[in-house]
Amino acid sequence: MEQTEIKHNADNAIENNKKRNDILLIVGILIGIAILAVVVWLVFFQGSGTKAVVMVNDRVIFEQELTMDCQLPIQTEAGYNILQIQNGEVRILEADCRDQICVEHVSINKKGETIVCLPHKLVVEVQ
Repeated sequence: MEQTEIKHNADNAIENNKKRNDILLIVGILIGIAILAVVVWLVFFQGSGTKAVVMVNDRVIFEQELTMDCQLPIQTEAGYNILQIQNGEVRILEADCRDQICVEHVSINKKGETIVCLPHKLVVEVQ
């Protein structure tokens, strides 16, 4: 009788382990679906912006509609940047900062996207 009881306990333990693994799998799949949904929303459903806002030292110095193409030289205490708005997109054409990250950044056009030039304390945001 002890052997059947041990076998029964072992079967229950295996069954409980399977249930726990099934639950973990389902939770993992649901988390994956949620993350995928957020990424899809951010990539495909985030609206295009209507204007570029340029800030230096947290102060707005310039706002321009994305429909109006222009080039704007921006002089700060630390150096200069040249901002370009063309075909509804914003980018930094040129800068005299050492790292050139702002110049290498891709053009932006969606709400909330930014280009930052830390050496010049410059932030360009699409709104």
